[in-house]
Amino acid sequence: MIKWLKRLLFEKVSTKLTAMIILLIFLSATFISTTYYGSAVSIIGDHVRASTKQGAKQTADYLSLMLTIGTDMGQQIFRNNRLQDALNRERQGNLSVDDKFEVKDSIGQTLNNTIYSSSFVRSIYILREEGESWGSGLFNASKVKRYTLSNHEWYSRVVADQVNETWLPLGYDPFSGGGDNTELVLTLVDAFRDLKTKRTEGVILVNLDGQLLLDAAQRIKLGRTGRWSVVDRTGQVLIDSDPNRWGQPIREALIARKIITQSEDVLEFQTNQGEEEDYVVSVRMANGWKLVGQVPVKEIIGDIESLQRKITRYTALFLLVALLVGLLFSLRITQPLKELTRQMEAIENNDFKARSRIRSRDEIGKLSLRFNQMAGQIETLIHEVDEAGTKKREAEIRALRHQINPHFLYNTLSTVRWMIKLGSADGAYKGIAALVELMESSMGREGMFTTIRQELEMLDKYMVIQQFRYGAELKLAVEADETLLSFEIPGMLLQPIVENAIFHGLAPKNERGTVWLRVGKAEQFPAAAIVITVADDGVGMETERLKTLLRDGGNTPKSGMFGIGLRHVHETLQLYYGLGSGVIIRSQPGDGTTVELTLVPRGVADNDL
Repeated sequence: MIKWLKRLLFEKVSTKLTAMIILLIFLSATFISTTYYGSAVSIIGDHVRASTKQGAKQTADYLSLMLTIGTDMGQQIFRNNRLQDALNRERQGNLSVDDKFEVKDSIGQTLNNTIYSSSFVRSIYILREEGESWGSGLFNASKVKRYTLSNHEWYSRVVADQVNETWLPLGYDPFSGGGDNTELVLTLVDAFRDLKTKRTEGVILVNLDGQLLLDAAQRIKLGRTGRWSVVDRTGQVLIDSDPNRWGQPIREALIARKIITQSEDVLEFQTNQGEEEDYVVSVRMANGWKLVGQVPVKEIIGDIESLQRKITRYTALFLLVALLVGLLFSLRITQPLKELTRQMEAIENNDFKARSRIRSRDEIGKLSLRFNQMAGQIETLIHEVDEAGTKKREAEIRALRHQINPHFLYNTLSTVRWMIKLGSADGAYKGIAALVELMESSMGREGMFTTIRQELEMLDKYMVIQQFRYGAELKLAVEADETLLSFEIPGMLLQPIVENAIFHGLAPKNERGTVWLRVGKAEQFPAAAIVITVADDGVGMETERLKTLLRDGGNTPKSGMFGIGLRHVHETLQLYYGLGSGVIIRSQPGDGTTVELTLVPRGVADNDL
């Protein structure tokens, strides 16, 4: 597996080309997306912050206006003559019930007329712990009586002249209507004094529209979860969308410290109080309060992160496309190279007809054209060399035959001479007749090849001649597969082996002898290959002589015609037959000799061995 991966990664051009394309696109996409992301974060972040600060300033001015109206209205009520007169009449005492109702109606009308002058003010109350309390709209004096006003710090501090005014956090009006308190208000608590005595008689409550204030503070969009709060100089939350934060100090100590000590009109900073980093902006209002916005930093650049995810997806898509394009591009280059490599390997394996089919006009096409020209020249040269070698070996084989034939004639004529000398004229006549038939059959052939059937017929005529010389005790036993008799073999292939079996194997015994000739199929090869075995029951040969024949092919002076015949057979098989063809000799002194010829047509052994 590791070797396969190494080969895939380091030895394949297609992998290298594809990897290069993917790497270039990946680096380009990464550089562009990183650069764009950094620039976009800076640009959009600055834009968002600038837009947020601008909106916060406008909202702070709007809230300051509402608070100023509330403060002015408190001063207007405090200095109202009708209210001061009513206060004097009540102080003088002895007011009848009708007088009290008249005072109440007069003050109520004054308060109602006052709040009608501004849409920001919901109600105005004058609360006193001693004496009557008055209010506008749905003011319920009985609810005031349920309270001990002096127990409330906001009342006691103003009445005690510790402060001129104070603001209560956003809450529900406790003094209006007859049921539950549902009206959201931000309350200014101002001193209600007697202008003559300068004595604080009670407090004036100016209730601003709390929902209007809350909506104004929250109308600036600050991410998805960002919120705005209004805090006073001490860091107490007066306005917030979360009721649980009303009247509570800012929870984050770092934010509280920065806001309380803020001296600039607009303060912005980032803080990491928890798992996320927050962006905080604080705008100072006209009365010293702060409009504070807080949001996770990631929400400010949320669009950028969404864009970054898109860029990442597009980069992955581009990489996938690059992979496909790289594969196609590399295949277009490497496939022709693989084709050239296959044809080169074919030539390396002696297939000189191999040609490349690449016909493109690029450099690979030109290389293919040059390769085909080179292969053609190699094939021509190999053919010329083979043809020259074949002609040379055929000439050598003919020369060997010319050596064998005179020897055969010499032996035959010597036999006839002895038969005439011994007075066997009839035998001599038959011997000469057999020789004539043998010579006529041999001379009448055309070409180098004959069938096994014809070769066996010539051996029959040859054995007639040998039987005249050695007697009837000499026999040739033939066992041949009828289907193989039409198999073509080189002429004079078997005669030298049979002759050697007689002269060197049987003749030295001086007794009856047999030569067996078997023709069969080669078991280790397909049906096209055959094995011809020539065996005798003669004297055999020594191991050293057998080794000499196998090593030198008979090219020694002692081998005589036996060596020439074997060399003729061996070189003939090497010339006309394929790999696996050859001669095998087995012999033991006194056990005869066996010569085995294996004939494998060219192309058979190459595919099946």
